[in-house]
Formats: sequence, structure tokens, C-alpha cells
Amino acid sequence: MDVALIWNYLPYLLRAALVTVEISFVSLLLGSLVGLGLTLGRISRHRSLQVAVWFYVWLVRGTPLLLQIFAIYYWLPGYGVMLPAFAAGVTALSLNAAAYYVDIFRAAVLAVPTGQVEAGQAIGMRPWQIMTRIVIPLSVRPALPPYIGQSINLVKNSSLVSVISVQELMYTSQSIYSSTYKVAEILGTAGLIYLLINTVLQALQTWLERRLSYYTVR
Repeated sequence: MDVALIWNYLPYLLRAALVTVEISFVSLLLGSLVGLGLTLGRISRHRSLQVAVWFYVWLVRGTPLLLQIFAIYYWLPGYGVMLPAFAAGVTALSLNAAAYYVDIFRAAVLAVPTGQVEAGQAIGMRPWQIMTRIVIPLSVRPALPPYIGQSINLVKNSSLVSVISVQELMYTSQSIYSSTYKVAEILGTAGLIYLLINTVLQALQTWLERRLSYYTVR
């Protein structure tokens, strides 16, 4: 184990890790917003919206994320839509994550007791008020564990954007070990950095669950 080499290249890996965190955070935020919108369409009373969301989820889940990244980066330019590598990677990760978030959000929304919704209707709340003030707040706790789990998958899947030359952690690791031939040291360090990022997410989940349990008891 060449510790000196790891120490020399650690700053480069940490800078690349910041790019990974940035890609993951932006994709998580956009994917959550898209997933929430798809959830509203999935639980709506309009059959056409339900079918459209079902088709989207079926298409995205049934195809590899790598193919989706290639399609956005290489195929869309043929139709006049040209995205930089970073934007293409974020778009692919966001749209892919949204297809998984939608079922997480939908299950959490359906878990809200109907009595709570009926109480809101009884006092004259509008549908959007019931959704924003009752349904969404009450669905946060059951949605949290699978949501964080899928977010961890998103962080790990962000390594795939290296194929379109986004200089994140995996791309930088490949560039370093291809010139130093120290594969074990560089990939091992990159793996530890990924593990650290995901450990932070798991700790955040634990903290949020405790806070939500506290307010539930109160």
C-alpha cells in the first residue's frame, strides 16, 4: 500500500468528490421535485395522467441508466438539444431517480389516514391546502427510509456520468490510476470517500427519524 501516493493525490480526489456531491445534490433536488409532480399525476382522478405517469415509470425503470445518459448526451443533439456533460448527467440522474421516487411518495401519501383528509374537507379546506398542510407533512415520516435509501443509490449511480467525461470522483480516479498504475490504492480511496458520503446520508436519516418521532410523541 503506497500511502505517500494516496496522500499526494488525495486533494485531487477530494475536489472530484465535491463534484460528485454537487451532481448528487442537484439531481436529488430535481428528481424529488419531478417525482412529487409525477406522484400527483399518479394519484389524480384523470385516467390519462395516470397512464402517462405509469408509462414514464415503466420506460425509465425498464432501461439502464447508462443508456439514458448516452441518450441525453449523444441522441438529443440530433434534435437540436445540446447539453454540457454536467447538465446531461444531472438530467439523466434526476429523471431516473424521479421514476423511483414516485412510488415512494405515492405509498407514503396513501398511508395518510383518510380521517385526516376528511377532517380537512369538513372545515372547508381546498384540495391544494389539504395536500400541502395535511397529506405531505404526514407522509414525510413513512417516506423517509426508502427515500434516503434511493438517494444513496443516486450517489453511487452518479459514478456513471464519468462515461461522458464529467470530472467527478470516478472519472478522476480512473485518470489517476491509468497513469500511476496504482489501481488498488486509488480505487480503495475513492471507495472510502463514497462510503463517507453515504454514511452522512444514513446519519441524516437517523437524525430526522428521531426528530420526527419526538414531534409525534409531543
